[in-house]
Amino acid sequence: MKKRGIQLFLICLCLMLTLTVPAFVEAQADDPVVVRVGKISYPLSVVQLSLDSALDVAGLLTDTPVEAEDRQASIDAVIDKFVNMGLIENKLAEAGKNSFTKAEEELLKGAAQSKYEEFWQILYQRMLQSSEEVSEEDVTSIMEAEGYSVEAIYDELVVSERNNRAIEMFCPDVTITREQVDAYYEERFVAPERERYRDNVALFEQEIVATNSESFYIPEGYRYIRQITLDYPKEATQAAKAQEKKLTSAMTALGTAFQKLAVAATQVEDLNELKDLRAEYDSANETALACREAWLAKMQEKSEPLLRETFDAIEERFAAGIDFKSLIETYSTDKTKQNLSGNGYLFHPDSTTWPDAFKEAAMALENPGDISKPVYSETGIHILYYAAEAPAGDHVLTEEEREQLNASTLQYYQTERLLELCDTWKADYEIETHPELLSD
Repeated sequence: MKKRGIQLFLICLCLMLTLTVPAFVEAQADDPVVVRVGKISYPLSVVQLSLDSALDVAGLLTDTPVEAEDRQASIDAVIDKFVNMGLIENKLAEAGKNSFTKAEEELLKGAAQSKYEEFWQILYQRMLQSSEEVSEEDVTSIMEAEGYSVEAIYDELVVSERNNRAIEMFCPDVTITREQVDAYYEERFVAPERERYRDNVALFEQEIVATNSESFYIPEGYRYIRQITLDYPKEATQAAKAQEKKLTSAMTALGTAFQKLAVAATQVEDLNELKDLRAEYDSANETALACREAWLAKMQEKSEPLLRETFDAIEERFAAGIDFKSLIETYSTDKTKQNLSGNGYLFHPDSTTWPDAFKEAAMALENPGDISKPVYSETGIHILYYAAEAPAGDHVLTEEEREQLNASTLQYYQTERLLELCDTWKADYEIETHPELLSD
């Protein structure tokens, strides 16, 4: 559960919940009001939930405890958010547009159910990639722990719909230019990733490549690789049992040596005192590498004649002009979206993601369109295809992406206008806030 893809997904869950509040909340005696704007009140339980979500997001983003100054900033931001929500609800109520018909409620409930199922499935798939044993109950438990329920999504959709109504009523004249869209894209999407990854391939590998995540910036030197992956024949696996047993034993010894070294490192100030343990680890590592090479050599020796007919068929069909994607569909056990319909796998000479044999074969491919001889690794046998160079630098938007960006940019500027109007509306209502009731 430490993969960035899952961490970012959990951040998204928290962000989805930071605005969730029921409409026209009536405060109970044991649930005092924290924010009151005109006729609209928000009790402690609701505002505290939003603050907790905001602090969870901050903690996940930095992976460190939130400092006192940042906590206070979060409290101030949450209070301001509820004040603005109260202003919007008052204005809508005065215009008779703050409530929903039965049909509108049913549509929102259906959308909430669909959104919950969509996020549940995404989290399930990401957990499967990060853990050998994942149950549906595990996924549901995490969703519940994050407060991510159908009811919470429904409340969020209600808030969003009210904002849309307010924008339609009070901000109909907002328009955007191409320059504003490009500036929004640069500031919100490209610049942060360019700064993070431009001179740090290792970080890009860890956060983007290893998690199959999308990025708006790619460092220099990447190429796209597709692959046909074949399982080792059972006969080869049986023939290499002795080598496999030695490899398993060597890896266990390596793990033990590493654990001893890691524990000792926390107990000494002078690292020279770890000399003997470091030598033990180095020796265990050399043994494990030698056992690995012996196992791979045996697997290759036994697999080569058994799969020669398949290798030749792939090579001949490719030479005859058969598209590599078709060969993947026919022969490969790797039929992931990225390998088939995407651009392929991102690969860099300094990659830390791929086995050494894979890296050597990938770099030996000189031109897009080249394929490799069979490559043997712990996970199977690979035939690599140099799909294309990965254009370094900023991601260039497709037409569909630009349409989505245009809508996102327009919504951003409309929301900015609505917030400006909220500042002018504050004089129209009595506003009461009690941030001291919140616990951080």
